[in-house]
Amino acid sequence: MDAERWWSTWAPLWDLIEDRHFGTRPTESLIDQIESDVLIIGAGQGLIVRYLAARGYHAVGLDINHSMVRISKEKHNLDMVEGDALHLPFKDQLFNTVVISSGVVDYGADKTAITAFIREAIRVCLRGGKIFIAFYRIPVSIEKIYKKIGVIDLDDVYHMKRIFEINEIAEKNPVRCATPIQKWTGKGMARVYFEWAIVGLTQPREFMAERKWINNIFEAGKEMGLTKQALIDSVPDTLPYRTKSSIEKLLGGIEIDYKEITEFDDCTVVTIDR
Repeated sequence: MDAERWWSTWAPLWDLIEDRHFGTRPTESLIDQIESDVLIIGAGQGLIVRYLAARGYHAVGLDINHSMVRISKEKHNLDMVEGDALHLPFKDQLFNTVVISSGVVDYGADKTAITAFIREAIRVCLRGGKIFIAFYRIPVSIEKIYKKIGVIDLDDVYHMKRIFEINEIAEKNPVRCATPIQKWTGKGMARVYFEWAIVGLTQPREFMAERKWINNIFEAGKEMGLTKQALIDSVPDTLPYRTKSSIEKLLGGIEIDYKEITEFDDCTVVTIDR
């Protein structure tokens, strides 16, 4: 996955995205467990840094992408550091709370790298502190549709680019969506037509909002000189889609002890007591 290309291309639009997975709502739910000083790893444009600062916390953000860090400083004058989560540029036991945002651990399949990310977060966290690890999650109503049409396959692989492809076809002629869906799922065409018709008749509010969000992103990008095709081309073809049970299996396989796993509408959060 060429994450650097994706993040750099979408960086000017990231403020429209970063409240979607481990945003302000899960943060508010965990607020009683968060203590200053706080480190946000994978901070993007600094949404959570800003949110915590407004609540009186001292928070530092770190992101590996130069554009994200630059924009966060220019737009919001945040305490942001450009750096790699594999080698955090901080001393041992410096923060009471460390947050690994979605997009750091959960986009990878390399268990060695995942272990290193988490070990680094533990290293910079004070004894008695907490580490929160966020995994992106798609709202259940949308997840069901994505699994039905092959955006999330039977191996729990999330084919993100397919969202944009199906949206483009649906904008012109929804019936033609059946062809790629049949290709992605391997189902018979009659079944595909039937299931897609059901989706069209019973689209949940969240699914309609998702399509509206996609089109708003393209409109905002156009105003910034970013073409729709450039945005789509930079999106990764596939990402792992981890359920609570697969997260439990992942952490067990790399021998990471944790306190609990909490599911929110837009993310799943692992809590580690230092």
